[in-house]
Amino acid sequence: MKANLHCFVVRLALVLVTGASIGAAPLRAAENLENLFQMGRDAYYKGDLEQARQLLTMVQAQQPRHQESRILLGQINAKLKMSAGSSLKLKYSGVKLPKVELTDVTLQEALDGLRALSKNASNGQVVPNFLVTDPKVGEAKVSLTLTDVPLPTAIDYVARIAGAKATYDQHAVLFTSAAGG
Repeated sequence: MKANLHCFVVRLALVLVTGASIGAAPLRAAENLENLFQMGRDAYYKGDLEQARQLLTMVQAQQPRHQESRILLGQINAKLKMSAGSSLKLKYSGVKLPKVELTDVTLQEALDGLRALSKNASNGQVVPNFLVTDPKVGEAKVSLTLTDVPLPTAIDYVARIAGAKATYDQHAVLFTSAAGG
């Protein structure tokens, strides 16, 4: 039902952009563009970011200098990027590690250990992706003992001890120097 409504709205938007209308005189291009923008803005404020992005992208295609649609598209893209990272963190939150014991290992070795512990704790369902962007950070030493801890909490502790910052991206947890950002 939602998919059908979504398709209808996108088709309606195309009708507005092209100026075609059923049983009525064609609307002026500026009015069409404004209607399309209003539909995109309404979708944004209703929380339908995907539909809003599609509609506002059509506005941008017709009028690249349309400032309001450009601003909303920037906000939509930022929210979608954040939600992608938070959905990865949410997925990892479902994994509880019974015991984490790390003694004088490098960050890279600690992450390899967390990956194996997560795979075991989730019966192979969650195998986290880690990316260390700075070789010096990857060589930092870590010693840590935790029990009954969610995977994101263990990741945060390991990052802090190594002097790194863990950032959840769409597909991986990125480890950068805490001093650099």
